[in-house]
Order: sequence, then C-alpha cells, then structure tokens
Amino acid sequence: MKKSNIVIASMLIAFSSMSFAGLKVVDSQNGAWVTVTDNGKPVAEAVVSATNVPQSKGEFKTNEKGRVFIPLSMNHSKSVKFKAVTPEGKEMSRFAFHGKS
Repeated sequence: MKKSNIVIASMLIAFSSMSFAGLKVVDSQNGAWVTVTDNGKPVAEAVVSATNVPQSKGEFKTNEKGRVFIPLSMNHSKSVKFKAVTPEGKEMSRFAFHGKS
C-alpha cells in the first residue's frame, strides 16, 4: 500500500510540473486553422508549418489569439502533420485529416 501511494504521489508531482501545450486544427476548404496554446492560453508568434505536404513550404506565425491559417492545395485527402514552435522553443506536433472538397 505504501509503494502505491509513493507512485501516485510521484505521478502527481510530475504532472503538476508539466506544461500542457496544445495544438488544435480545424480543417477548411483551402487549408486549416491552427490554434496554439500553452496552459490553456493562446501563444502569439508561434511558428507553424505543415511538415509532410510538399506543396506547403511556408512557415506561418500565430496572431495574438494563437491562431493562424495554413493554406493547403492538394489533389487528394490525406493526414497532414502540423508542427508548431513557440517563441520559447517548445515544439509540438499533431496529425489532422485534410479533406479535398
């Protein structure tokens, strides 16, 4: 019983010290809206890119609300990997489906 309490206490300490960064992607007809957050607050000036889409070579910066539009011109639907780097250097990524209209 004491061992399990120590394990649970260690996990709680680890989780409480983690920074919960987020990357939300909303698909749209010609691209995707990406929102970057850190501890629930929007991150301005984060650099966002679509890393596995050769047609999308640009890097885009989020506005003061943590949002940016990434244009995507593809001939077919696919899973797109979005990557964001905050001004502090924190990196995050996620895959999101982009459907061709």
